[in-house]
Amino acid sequence: MGDTLFIGKEKRKMDKRVMKTRRAIHEAMTKLLTVKPIEEITVTELAEKAEINRKTFYNYYNSVYMVAEEMEDEIVARFEETLRKIDFDTLLKDPQTTFITLARLITSDLDFYGNILTNTNQESFLQKIITSLKQRIMTLYFSESDMDNELMEYVLEYTVAGLVSVFKRWFESGRNPDIEYLSSYVSTLAVYGIASLIGTKNKKG
Repeated sequence: MGDTLFIGKEKRKMDKRVMKTRRAIHEAMTKLLTVKPIEEITVTELAEKAEINRKTFYNYYNSVYMVAEEMEDEIVARFEETLRKIDFDTLLKDPQTTFITLARLITSDLDFYGNILTNTNQESFLQKIITSLKQRIMTLYFSESDMDNELMEYVLEYTVAGLVSVFKRWFESGRNPDIEYLSSYVSTLAVYGIASLIGTKNKKG
């Protein structure tokens, strides 16, 4: 019994060390990606930034690209987890809350997402996010729409590309205006179209 408890405690310590080391490597990669493309990042540089040695790095990864791929998969998983909680009725009845939820996910790590959206060297990761968004929105809409697959692809391309462009512009403009304020307009535009915003403006006038 005593040996089992000891082994359990040691395993937990090991798991925490593994998580701490991986987190340090991810944070170091994020910082380096804000100043240079991944092609210029070396293992030595990444290890130094994470305050570990090269041997420790190779205990976890084979290359800097393996680190980037793991980070990409984790971020995409976060988007998918968030999107899975959004059903069709919620999207239509309360699009603002839906888009604010996505915006908060992005603002949870401004440096990382800002780099991904504004750095042309990060296109592959951005495409993973776009693909994830399109697949989830496709699932949401197909259960409620009679639109054929081919036409739906065009609608999704228009919607997701526009959303990504808005967030990109937001980062490039110094993160103005307030993201939740911006999301309220973008969500209405995405779900109800331009006419809805024009109508709202005219009513206020």
